[in-house]
Amino acid sequence: MKVGFASADVTPSIGMEQPGGFSKAYHQSIHDPCCAKAVVIEGDGVRVALVGLDTLSVRESIVAKARQMIEDATGIPGGNVMVGASHSHCSGPIVGARPGTFANSFDPEFCEDLAQNNATAPDLHYLDHVARQIATAVIEADHKKEDALLSIGRGHEDTVAFNRRFWMKDGTQRTHPGKCNPDIVKPAGPIDPEVGVIGAWRPGGEFLGCIVNFTCHGTTGNPGASADWIHYMRTCVTGGMHGGEVVFLNGACGDVTQVDNQSLQESEFGEKWSRRVGQKVGAEVLKVLCMAEPTELLPLDARQKFLTIQSRTVPEERFQASLAYLKADHPEGWDRWWAREEVLLHELVKIEPEVTGEVQAIQIGPAVYLSNSAEYFCQFGLNIKARSPFPYTWVVELANGCIGYVPTPEAMGPHGGGYEPRLCTSSRLVPEAGEMIEDASAELANALTPGIDPPRPTVPVQDQVWEAGSAEADEV
Repeated sequence: MKVGFASADVTPSIGMEQPGGFSKAYHQSIHDPCCAKAVVIEGDGVRVALVGLDTLSVRESIVAKARQMIEDATGIPGGNVMVGASHSHCSGPIVGARPGTFANSFDPEFCEDLAQNNATAPDLHYLDHVARQIATAVIEADHKKEDALLSIGRGHEDTVAFNRRFWMKDGTQRTHPGKCNPDIVKPAGPIDPEVGVIGAWRPGGEFLGCIVNFTCHGTTGNPGASADWIHYMRTCVTGGMHGGEVVFLNGACGDVTQVDNQSLQESEFGEKWSRRVGQKVGAEVLKVLCMAEPTELLPLDARQKFLTIQSRTVPEERFQASLAYLKADHPEGWDRWWAREEVLLHELVKIEPEVTGEVQAIQIGPAVYLSNSAEYFCQFGLNIKARSPFPYTWVVELANGCIGYVPTPEAMGPHGGGYEPRLCTSSRLVPEAGEMIEDASAELANALTPGIDPPRPTVPVQDQVWEAGSAEADEV
């Protein structure tokens, strides 16, 4: 096998918009580099590439452009390239920034123009830059390929990520209801504590880099443009391994963050918590790497499936009510924000009544990475793992595009609620979308044949059972 790693910078400039919030925000400083980190793996004449991108999400148009440049320069098929966004909320304007206060002219023609021209358009020059940097990272990684062996393993970290949705005493669900809210009954969804790690090593044992999969929002919020907690995870791993690269691919974290709503500890935001989350995950990665038994992980393969998913529509009565609210020129706030979203979606659906979402599988021996372009609820990720025939199945969300939140049908049902299912431009798909993605992911996994799972190192079993308090045991 041959493996190559490379990194290209996608750090936003000071003054660029910072997406991921409910109001306008601008980058005023740089905390750490945002990167496109790539690995290219070759075996038996097949090459696959995985890219971890330090952005909130990634557009399909960016990935299409990058894939074409990669294919032209290296011959790696575009369908063999997976680009997964880390979901850092401290990153560059790769998706629409929030609009400012609009003029008092919410007539139908204005609304249609708003949707046609994408009032929340990102920085187009930045999008072009990111596409080129993704391609640069993969092309360089392909050029740097060298003989290597791979190790594989999983760790467990269940103390830094929490489901942010809860069943409340009134029988409904809420997102972030507040720390130790007395009306909380129980979490409304699971977490996924698995830390998936594939390590790459030179034949002599020198560490080249690794691919890490873990499930948690990038919302700790470092002060300045940043890869968020992923930055500290990477520095922990590269520090412990004395170098190498770390490609991070986030799991199905649509409803999973670092906030523990059932604890009265301080709010889990800021650099302290970014470091804490990153280093705990990084320490688990190091545990897995320390037990590595490098070998060849074959075969390599890649598959794709494209889904056409219908959009929900904004009822006319709701549209007219939101339009009237905006015309009344109420001050900026949550109600005005949601009204604006409904007006935009009402017009957007006329132009785009359905979306296309890519589901992709990349196999590395006994492991399969199954990606989708949704901000995908955690339960779906666990379902996919349970339906996969592979010893190691790692789900990757917000990959190769962005189709918005995909909650569970329960979250979108009559007893659901909270932020994620609410009808808006970032949560517009029909309730069946999540199961469609799950079925397509399971179908891709079951169309592949898992490679041999290498044996794990074990601790030798003692020939004799020592009894506590015996003379022999005391001597030992």
